[in-house]
Amino acid sequence: MAKRATSTPLVFAHYMLVMQPKDGDYTQDINLAKEAGIDAFAVNYGGWNVDWTQQEGYLEKFYRTAEALDFHLFLSIDTTSVKDTGMIIDLSNKYSSSSAQLKVDGKVMLSSFQTDPPAWNWETDVVAKINSPVLFLPGSLSDDAVALFSNELPGDGPFPWIHTSKTADQEHSLDVALASQRDSSGKKWMAAVAPWFFTRLSSDKNWSQAQDDSIFVDRWLSLLSLKPDFIEIVTWNDWSESSYIGPAAQATTDVYWANLDHSPFRAISKAFGKALKAGGKTVTVDEADEGVYMFYRLQPASKLGSSDTLPLPTDASNLKDEVFVVSLLSDAAEITLKSGDASPVTWSAPAGLQKTGHAWSLGTQSLQAKRGDKVVADKTGPAIVGQMDKYNGNVVAL
Repeated sequence: MAKRATSTPLVFAHYMLVMQPKDGDYTQDINLAKEAGIDAFAVNYGGWNVDWTQQEGYLEKFYRTAEALDFHLFLSIDTTSVKDTGMIIDLSNKYSSSSAQLKVDGKVMLSSFQTDPPAWNWETDVVAKINSPVLFLPGSLSDDAVALFSNELPGDGPFPWIHTSKTADQEHSLDVALASQRDSSGKKWMAAVAPWFFTRLSSDKNWSQAQDDSIFVDRWLSLLSLKPDFIEIVTWNDWSESSYIGPAAQATTDVYWANLDHSPFRAISKAFGKALKAGGKTVTVDEADEGVYMFYRLQPASKLGSSDTLPLPTDASNLKDEVFVVSLLSDAAEITLKSGDASPVTWSAPAGLQKTGHAWSLGTQSLQAKRGDKVVADKTGPAIVGQMDKYNGNVVAL
């Protein structure tokens, strides 16, 4: 068995550079990421309808802002649009000396998002021409653990994306295989974690995900045991795929499902990130960090909108019509959930982490957590309705 590096694992968030903050200022995003225990943004360079001169300007400003705020970035090259290896080399060389450039074991961090292998050879055409040592973790949609760690995939280890069509058990089985291959190969492994996925842009891009509520909390928990070298939250701000943990108020897209709050996923990530870096397999919560959260869709999974022109999204049948409650507690507390006109449900939640699911009733959703006379959480969310104008498979979290 190859010897593994024992450096502290790091947590990243995938930042879509084409999705600019409304005011063009990265300060809020960086400060929120730091508050959530995120070590760096993986900056997705490329995307759709890219103006490359504009994109270079965005990146320059991002690095300068990160320098001023003592935060780190690294490039994640989007090979669905980047076709020029010279561009990758030039950008890597330009920012390799920046104080904001993430370096791991003295090496410039570099990654990619790719649906298929690019036309070039990463090792000879890119990495070898960068003027600093590079730690390269290429992205992949493959679910072949052996191939991902073989010499056929270039670099220092793989970054497999979330497989939205796999069930949570199937994804976990793949993670177990990836951890085993990592241990035997001595390479790095960067795992992906997503809060949610849903998009409805066209007949060709109309899907949800098969893991439902297990995609985030359950996956984080399983990864604590498997101990990847890095975890990348995918994403910070891909509003169009509902995978964001960044502030929804910053959404610079007109897709109707992208304005739902996901900020509790940052708080949950912070707790898991602390556990990961401490080498723990469970989550321990300090009183200052405790909170109780709920997330749910605003409509039944099987109900098309009154003015819909598209069919139900792929994997909608895997989604449960439930309100999911996540508690992060320093000590036990009593939680009460009131869903619509149904009778309230009350239970005792233990210290640490707990996630429960509760069948919903249409109407307003409210949650309260108490410990004796102390109110730990008290929140009311938007109503769940029987039918919307257009199908919305995103979740609101509060």
